[in-house]
Amino acid sequence: MAKSKKSDSRQDPGRNAEPDEKQPMKAEERRQKILDLVQSQKTVQLDQLAKTLGVSRMTVHRDFDLLESRGLLRKERGGATAESSLLFESNFHYRRQTDETSKEELARAAAELIEPGNAIMLDDSTTTLLMCDHIAQMENITVITNSLAVCERLREASSVRLIVTGGNYSETHQSFSGIICEQALSQLRSDWAFLSASSVIDNRLYHQDQEIVRVKLALMAASERKALLLTSRKFKTRALTHFADLSEFDKVFIDRHLDDATKQRLNHSRIDFDLV
Repeated sequence: MAKSKKSDSRQDPGRNAEPDEKQPMKAEERRQKILDLVQSQKTVQLDQLAKTLGVSRMTVHRDFDLLESRGLLRKERGGATAESSLLFESNFHYRRQTDETSKEELARAAAELIEPGNAIMLDDSTTTLLMCDHIAQMENITVITNSLAVCERLREASSVRLIVTGGNYSETHQSFSGIICEQALSQLRSDWAFLSASSVIDNRLYHQDQEIVRVKLALMAASERKALLLTSRKFKTRALTHFADLSEFDKVFIDRHLDDATKQRLNHSRIDFDLV
């Protein structure tokens, strides 16, 4: 009997598996890890990455190719280097992968402001993009946007009237800007404009691209009320161009991970905000 049990044990892979054996990373998790290493170290070596990630050199090569095509790094012989920090953080694909859970909560809270029959404006941020899933379930909503990503999300929503500004298209932002875009917005009027920002410094909002700043200003000017969606990360980053102050918005939504010192500073400045 003992011999039989020993034989069963050998045939059962679960009994001999290492309890702390790591499962392979999913492709997107692996690429995010590569991005994190590139941004923190500025330069990474292909061989070392393959060893660290437990994958082949060819797999890392393919990841490099994909990430370079998205403008997130630059391949070089035997490795890769980071794009400039501001360019990297403005990239649509990078922004879409960061703080996803917090952005979903912000989008849900902001969408509750919308009423049937409203006309609203959405900027090209990946946070307001997530409002589309909620908007698609609403009745008789007009959405005005410069974002191609928003257009793709809502183009089949039968209850949504979709107006896209047109203008100069940027693959980095996956949105339109320029004179045509700004003129189109100046001819329209909405109940709400929903925006985000790249950075918050001393209660002032910043973005790294001046063309996008001009669009944000046009969106704000064309709306009766304005709502701002911010992840707490935005209070720790820097960008180039100021475009508005927190006090200019009727509603400010911030994720619940905001640190206590920043909360106190906002309260002291009498900034009204909702943590979600």
